[in-house]
Amino acid sequence: MIEPDVQVEGVALIAALADAGAAARLLGGVAIAQHRHEGWSASFDRVYGDIDFVTGSRSRRAVESVMAGRGYEAAQPFNRLHGDRRLLFLDHAHARQVDVFLGRFSMCHVLELDGRLAGHPTTLAPADLLLTKLQVAEPDPKDLRDAVALLHQHVLGSDRDGDVLGVDRLVEVTSADWGWWTTFTDNLERVPGAAALLLDDAGVVEERCAAIASALEAAPKGLRWRARAKVGRRVPWREQPEEHEAGIHG
Repeated sequence: MIEPDVQVEGVALIAALADAGAAARLLGGVAIAQHRHEGWSASFDRVYGDIDFVTGSRSRRAVESVMAGRGYEAAQPFNRLHGDRRLLFLDHAHARQVDVFLGRFSMCHVLELDGRLAGHPTTLAPADLLLTKLQVAEPDPKDLRDAVALLHQHVLGSDRDGDVLGVDRLVEVTSADWGWWTTFTDNLERVPGAAALLLDDAGVVEERCAAIASALEAAPKGLRWRARAKVGRRVPWREQPEEHEAGIHG
């Protein structure tokens, strides 16, 4: 039952899970590919190897049933150890894997997603996708490429407005946690340079990055945020993903 085309299979998985009563949304590169709007640049194209998606924190049984029914093999040692928050499934025929996050995306920072599984029909909202791409200590070229694509393809707006990049969502996450704010804004500064390498005219991406940075800087911060800011970079502010987590986010 597994589709050979990774993007087709990704969408099919979301539909199968919906039929099983489990809301789920794609993330990673396969999700970015679902946001091809007018003006998509060929420079954004890349090979998408694996499938990543997030589902509800209580959806493990539904996920296991759907994945088994489609012909995936559960990575049992990994799932026994991490199954409260992540599951891994193997597609041997197409030499790829499916990484499932339960309720949250957790790498260098934690992004709570239980309440974010609506809006776009197959993927997380653009703002959440951008948060997953710019929350790692050192984003690799594919993460920066995907971040450029998201910023190029979506106007800035409110999270309530549909398929736009919700600045209010970025503010909500980063204004609650100085560590999140620091990693995200550090990486946001890298995006215009990546855009200049990918696009003949990177002006719209540069403008949107500047507008986001200004909004994040101006947003009110709580006492806890300000107290942590005083400590600054002298104390680590992000987690170091375990070896099995590094590089899995497509």
